[in-house]
Amino acid sequence: MDAELLDTGCLSLLKKAGSVVVGLSGGRDSVALLHLLHGARLQVVVCHVHHGIRGADADADAAFCWMMADALGVDFVEKRVDVPRYAGERGLSLETAAREARYGAFRECAVACGTPYVALGHHRQDQAETVLFRLCRGSGGHLGMKPIACREDGLVLVRPLLDIPREQLTDYLEGKGIPWREDASNGEADVVRNRLRLQVIPLLEDIMGRDVVPVINRSARIAEEASAALAAAVAALEVEDPQGRLYLPKVAAYPVELQKVIVHRYLKRQGVRNVSEEVVLAVVSIIRPGSPARLSLPGGRFARRREKRLFLE
Repeated sequence: MDAELLDTGCLSLLKKAGSVVVGLSGGRDSVALLHLLHGARLQVVVCHVHHGIRGADADADAAFCWMMADALGVDFVEKRVDVPRYAGERGLSLETAAREARYGAFRECAVACGTPYVALGHHRQDQAETVLFRLCRGSGGHLGMKPIACREDGLVLVRPLLDIPREQLTDYLEGKGIPWREDASNGEADVVRNRLRLQVIPLLEDIMGRDVVPVINRSARIAEEASAALAAAVAALEVEDPQGRLYLPKVAAYPVELQKVIVHRYLKRQGVRNVSEEVVLAVVSIIRPGSPARLSLPGGRFARRREKRLFLE
């Protein structure tokens, strides 16, 4: 059955949700996702984001997505964003700006549709690229994307195809005679993720003499499970007082490695963004008597030590 391609946990969640926004670019992965979710009798709303950077090709993508939604009889929303302008205003690369603007557009669409759920067509190869990308940047260790991820802005990203190989999606579409559009920029080795896909992963497979994608993804899954277990253990330590402040004598009783985990979790739960290792180490230093009792954090906030407690202001 076609539904077997969908992650059971994601499918169960979406069936209970009642409706879901599907991010449709017109490419193979999102087209397959749309047809699979529609075939599973879910109420879907198609959202296509026009990034304003590929001229006539982008216009053709939008028209294709509208026609596909119309053929399936589902609602269609097109969001237009000026990615070059967005990138210039925030000093971002086009790739990063496009991603941020895209998720912003998805959120607007989801809010208008009365649902927090947005389904995306990321698959097994995308997961491997993400793991390598984060590993090389030093962000998130070698953790990958989650099938279900809750963002700070309230959006819930659902990735039902995360463990499905790209080739299997191609077979599904070809078997059904379903068309899709190819983004020519995906074949250009001038963007980091494209180079990982086109150059790095094939080179690793040549060196190792095997398909490395499942191995990379399995490593990420094991790391994610370990991270979840550690988070659960830290939550059970009860290092916060009733007012939600860290009680420092308890924190200081643990090894510094665990102190870092406790502080990282606390900062994230307090809504601090861009929590780097440097920030965590700076906050950990407050635990020691004689150290500065106040330091600045990203976003204009401060961590303060007072009466053996740590809190944010």
